[in-house]
Amino acid sequence: MHAMTNEERTDAEEDLEEELAWTVYAQVFALGYIYLLACALKRCDADLGVDPSAWENTMVAAEWAMMEHVNGRVQGPTTITVADVERMRRLHTMGSAALAGGERPPELYRLSLQCMESLFGSDWERAAREAVRGLRDPDQ
Repeated sequence: MHAMTNEERTDAEEDLEEELAWTVYAQVFALGYIYLLACALKRCDADLGVDPSAWENTMVAAEWAMMEHVNGRVQGPTTITVADVERMRRLHTMGSAALAGGERPPELYRLSLQCMESLFGSDWERAAREAVRGLRDPDQ
């Protein structure tokens, strides 16, 4: 086994920083999309206001980021558990169906609130409004 050179260490640190940034972005984007979905569900809007492919990509990334928390590779504003990841997967599946014009069970709204709280704690609503602003104006 050889010791890492300074260059290898710097590359590893950069990779870790990039991975941490991805986990943050994934969770912030997920929060924004979940909030948009929840608001549309609450208003009983016909159009849920979230692009299905953006939902799909973001939810997959958010689930990965949450597993990084569970596995102890990253830390966040809350402690993410396997139950939180499973709840997010249910939201992902149910949200995808609703965005495709399928069923919108009453549980979907409640589940969306629970998932936002698992990502950002009790301050999820303020964080969600900021996330939505970022989704609408990425240059913010």
